[in-house]
Amino acid sequence: MLKMEPIKVRCRACNKEVRARAGKSVCCGCSNMTTIKGDVISAVDLSQVIMLNTYSVKEESGLSNEQLEWQKARSRRKITKMDFEIR
Repeated sequence: MLKMEPIKVRCRACNKEVRARAGKSVCCGCSNMTTIKGDVISAVDLSQVIMLNTYSVKEESGLSNEQLEWQKARSRRKITKMDFEIR
């Protein structure tokens, strides 16, 4: 499991740093209303918001390349309908 540091942004309107908190909505309090809730950033004017830290999430599936190819081949296979004689 990946452990990420909280998102930090700076509002240019009031020059205040806003840091995300788990389960809470955090706002700068000025007229731009830069708000962070979870991993969502919102503001009246997003051009006034500067991202202070960015990150990329790379998830590993835990499967080898051979296993992934087998899964792809399995998903492409066709289902055949079987006819049964009813007596």
